[in-house]
Amino acid sequence: MNTINRAKVMAKALRKALAEKQVEVSHSVCLELIAQQLGYSDWNVLCAACSSEITVAATIFVEHGRQQEAANFYEAAFGAVQTKAHTQDGQKIAIELQIGEVAISVSGSNPKREAEPWRGGPFFPKERGAVSTTFQLEVSDADAYLSRAVIAGAAVRDELQVSAGGGLAATIFDPMGHIWSICQRSSGTAKRAA
Repeated sequence: MNTINRAKVMAKALRKALAEKQVEVSHSVCLELIAQQLGYSDWNVLCAACSSEITVAATIFVEHGRQQEAANFYEAAFGAVQTKAHTQDGQKIAIELQIGEVAISVSGSNPKREAEPWRGGPFFPKERGAVSTTFQLEVSDADAYLSRAVIAGAAVRDELQVSAGGGLAATIFDPMGHIWSICQRSSGTAKRAA
């Protein structure tokens, strides 16, 4: 989620929390307060600073019909939050998730393209690890996230060990066949609380 969208969500939550305490504040006042909390003098400065912001989102392709299963795994293993679902002819075709500040979409691979591979993909992995991309999670406790992933249905590819960079890391196969690295943030790269 980019900074502007995150600030809007925070402002909405702030306004709701204040309303529950019988404090009525406009949405624009909440936006100004959140902008200041994020270190900007006001909302306009935050917007200007973020106007050239680039965000990247990824789509993870799974076997058609397994989208919800994949989303459920990512929720249980990584704390993903479902933000939107797309349907076509009454059938769920894609699920948008948020993992930390990163937006991902889980989509079912098109069965017509799977039947006619000469048309090109994207395709879902036919075997564990038969992918061209891996995903990396930076977490505060790699052991805890590895345990959550295994309980949710992941298979361990590489046990938790000291990585070349000196931190702890492990890799797993998710139930759909994708590879995820779980890397523990070193104390020097830990996120600071606002």
